[in-house]
Amino acid sequence: MAEFRLRALSPFAGLLKPGRYGAHLNPAGVTLRERAGLALFVISVGAGKASEAAAKVVAVTGLELPMEPKRVSKDGFALIGTAPGQWLAVIEGNAALGILAKLAAGLKGLATIIDQSDGKALLRISGPRARDTLAKGCSLDLHPRAFKTGSASTTPVALIDCVIWQVDETPTYDLAIPTSFVESFCSWLTASAAEYGYRVA
Repeated sequence: MAEFRLRALSPFAGLLKPGRYGAHLNPAGVTLRERAGLALFVISVGAGKASEAAAKVVAVTGLELPMEPKRVSKDGFALIGTAPGQWLAVIEGNAALGILAKLAAGLKGLATIIDQSDGKALLRISGPRARDTLAKGCSLDLHPRAFKTGSASTTPVALIDCVIWQVDETPTYDLAIPTSFVESFCSWLTASAAEYGYRVA
C-alpha cells in the first residue's frame, strides 16, 4: 500500500507573522491563517473511467466524487473538483492519510495520485471583508448568489493560478497557492487587506 505523509515545513515562514496590521478596525476586516500540517494530492482519472472511480471513492470515503467545481468533505478528507477528471484531495490528520492510502489501492488502474504537498501551500482567508480583499485581484464573481459554501474554482488571483473554495458564509475561503509564488501572493494579499485591517492568526 502506498505511503503518504503530512507536510511539516511552512512555506509561509517569515512572510505572515501573527499580529494586527493595516487599518485599526475592531474587529479586523480580514483574518489570515495558514492551514498547516496538511497533505495535498492531485487525483487524475483516466478517460471514460469517472463512473467506476466515483464508485470506488464512495465505497472508501463515503463521499460523492464532485463532477463539477465543488468541495465535499468528511472526517478530515476533502475533495475539490478542479478540472474534468481531476480533483485536489486535502488531507488533515493521519486517519485521513489512511483513507487516502486505501483509496489509492482502490483506484489502481483507474487514476493516478500525485503528491502536491510541497508544490502547493494552503491559506485560509476569512472575515467580513475577505470577499472584498480577494475581489481586488480575482475576476471570479464571488457574490454569494454566484459563489457560495462548497463552491470551488481554479482561477488566477493576483495573476497567480490558484484553487479557491468557500468554506462557510462568514465568508471563509481556502486557497491552494503554488509554493513558488507564496511570497508574491502574500505581498499582494497583505497590501490588499491593509485598508480593512487584517489579523494573522
